[in-house]
Order: sequence, then C-alpha cells, then structure tokens
Amino acid sequence: MKFTKILCATLAFSSLSAFAGDDDSLAALALQRANFTLEQAIEKVSTDYSRHITEFEIDDYNHQATYEIETINFETEQKYKVQVSLENGEVLKERSISLKVLGLNRLDDDELFALKELKAANFNLNKTIATLKQKYNTNIVEFELESEKGISFYKFKLMGEQGAKRVLVDIKTGNIIPVMSH
Repeated sequence: MKFTKILCATLAFSSLSAFAGDDDSLAALALQRANFTLEQAIEKVSTDYSRHITEFEIDDYNHQATYEIETINFETEQKYKVQVSLENGEVLKERSISLKVLGLNRLDDDELFALKELKAANFNLNKTIATLKQKYNTNIVEFELESEKGISFYKFKLMGEQGAKRVLVDIKTGNIIPVMSH
C-alpha cells in the first residue's frame, strides 16, 4: 500500500513537471507568433505604470496570449499586474493593489531591498533582454526580481531549441550568471 502511494505521488509530480515543460513550449510558440515584442510591452508598462518591473511571464486572457507584467509604483504606492496582448500591445486587463494595508507594507524585507536597489541602480531591463536574446539565441518566457544573500538580481527563464535555461543578472553590475542544472 505504501509503495502504491509513493508511486502515485511520483507519477503525479512527473505529470506536473511535464505540463510545466509544455507551458514553456507554448510560451515560446506564442512569442514566435507575437506582433508586439516583449521589449515593446516593457516600454509600454514602464511608461504607463512604472519603470520598476518585478515580474513577467507569458499568460493568456480571454483566449489571447499576453505578457503578464507586474510593476511597483513607489509614488502612488501601488502594485500593478498588467496583461498586454502579444497580438497588438493592447492592455487587456489591469489590476492594482495598494502596497499598504492598515499602514503596513505588503512587501517583505527582501522585496523592499531588491526594489530599493533597482531604483538606485542604472539597470536597463530592455538592454539586458536584448543581450540575453543575442547571447543565448533564445526567447525569454519569464523573469522575476529577487534578493538573496544581500544581492538583488533578476532570475530569467529562457526557452530555445535546446530547451529551458535559467540565468541570473545582477542589477548592480549587469553580470550574467548561468544557473547550474542538477
């Protein structure tokens, strides 16, 4: 009985991993069809909402592929999640929430640290994206701003003919570090 439970759990986890790979492949296919580039979407969101972009992934909304971009606006103390059409750059959905609830900040210390470093850094996200695309001959299917061990960085997930690859980019130096696979 115990063996059966372990086998079922293993198969379920394997199936989820396979679906995650399918999702990455579908994201790459969506990017191949895109008329509106990731760089254009970032420029649009940076201009219309805030230049402090914290997350990105390929998603869908109403049967349309979208760039889902999260950004923080310090001046308005708002966090935005914006869905931008890959087809034409139209904003299909926008959500915003206040960064403060009952006077307390919704962001944890690591997020605040990373955002403060990003705000102070001379980091160019679109330039970094162009560099990664050229260096690895790949598409970017997601990224996220993170902070660990006192270092703030973007973690990028790249998808190309060789499959998925992850790289870290230090927001202070712009150094690109490939993530080692196990």
